[in-house]
Amino acid sequence: MNPHAMRRAVLTLAASLLLAASPAYAAEDLVKIVVGSEAGSAPDILARALAKELAPILKQNVIIENKPGAAGTIGATAVAQAKPDGRTLLMGTVANVALAPSFYPIPYKPTESFTPISMVASVPLVLVAANSVGAANFAELRAKLKAAGSADDFTFASPGQGGPQHVAGLLMEKELGVKLLHVPYKSGAAALNAVVSGEVKIAFAGIPPAIGMLHAKRITPMFVTSKKRSLALPDVPSAVEAGMPAFDVDNWHALFAPAGLPPAVRTTLENAVRKALDAPEVKKQFALLGAEPVASTGKELGDLVASEVSRWGTIAKGSKR
Repeated sequence: MNPHAMRRAVLTLAASLLLAASPAYAAEDLVKIVVGSEAGSAPDILARALAKELAPILKQNVIIENKPGAAGTIGATAVAQAKPDGRTLLMGTVANVALAPSFYPIPYKPTESFTPISMVASVPLVLVAANSVGAANFAELRAKLKAAGSADDFTFASPGQGGPQHVAGLLMEKELGVKLLHVPYKSGAAALNAVVSGEVKIAFAGIPPAIGMLHAKRITPMFVTSKKRSLALPDVPSAVEAGMPAFDVDNWHALFAPAGLPPAVRTTLENAVRKALDAPEVKKQFALLGAEPVASTGKELGDLVASEVSRWGTIAKGSKR
């Protein structure tokens, strides 16, 4: 699919899901999924695709409520404070669940304030470099990074402090033993445009906004931040192939309920999510965002959250930035 066609497909998908996931409902048969970002964002589109499949499985109306702001922590706070009856859920992300404690003062605890239900999607990032850097692959980029005299010699862009794109840069510093100058922007699109113009040299980017620029050869791909290649970018090496086997950065999305959810309700939701993620239409819609449907048990998700909070907390503390 060419980049213009993919962009149209994503926009059409977002518009159709806005309508499909918001049916008329009675209060007593409503399940609400709170998304901590605006309508049309990746978490929102993934949540709406999931909601559309969950509704007939649960025999409930499933709607999306957007509560954007503060890096997704406003929405997460609302769910943490909601009644644990299975009717208010969170489409949580690595940013507002695992990363937030290291960067923001939040009124909830990732491992205590929620009942983990299931993973929903694995969404790797892609490391891209400005063409002006003159690196055709990561081996060449690594050599340039190692030879850089100071952090000012190599800048990396992100949509802001505390997001997966930012902490991926911190992780690369740690893995390679180099220093980079972080330049935060107001959005992922702005960060990518800065790489295109050469204003900054590299960035870890979301796959959907990067695809068009990669196909147009306006930026150069280095690797995707996962152990295997992305179906959306089949020609781009994985982190393992690029010689970074420990470099696993997943902008994952998962479903959570408030703490104290009855075990029977949790089991019902776990099973419903697993069945919904197996639907061909969900797989198709997720693929447009470079996302892979991934179901799990609540316990598996809880273990992942604890591990991620510890991992990123250590890296953030070590960077002091």
